[in-house]
Amino acid sequence: MLIKKIPILLCATAGMLASSFASAQAYLGGSVGQNDTANYCNYSTTCDSKSTSFKVFGGYNIDKHFAVESSYFSSGKTSINSGLALGHSEQKKTGLSLAGVYNHEFTEVFSGFAKLGIARLKTETSYDTSGLPGYTASYSRNNALYGVGVSYKINPNLAVRAEFEKYNPHTFSNGGTSSSNLSAGLQYNF
Repeated sequence: MLIKKIPILLCATAGMLASSFASAQAYLGGSVGQNDTANYCNYSTTCDSKSTSFKVFGGYNIDKHFAVESSYFSSGKTSINSGLALGHSEQKKTGLSLAGVYNHEFTEVFSGFAKLGIARLKTETSYDTSGLPGYTASYSRNNALYGVGVSYKINPNLAVRAEFEKYNPHTFSNGGTSSSNLSAGLQYNF
């Protein structure tokens, strides 16, 4: 009796595994947006804390609701001009991130998501003072990353995606400036 049920159990198990792998799906994408670096302009006469940002990301949908996503991003360049011809400063941030993502489908084509993770930001700051030699400083920090977004499926494989992300440097270490990023881009699902 048991030998006759083994093929049935194997078929049932294979069917369950196939259905779980059908929802598991890898994806790649890219986005462009605007970054705003907080507290960068506190002590200047002219300052531009906003810059053009970009991101390349990839992820894996574990199931219908949960995914793991990693990305490489650049927050662009912010600049300060100090008063009385004291000098000029520029700051550039790049980084890598890893986040858990929760997805919720509102309709078949429209969905929202929230993410929480960690980002490793490298900040390069260059100073150029009038009449004195300039210098460049660079440091890297781990930062908390959180964000929310929406996506709209153009077809089963391609979606338009918009999101807001925040990188908070005060989570794991002191100092640094937080960054907010608002972006839009495309996501391709395999």
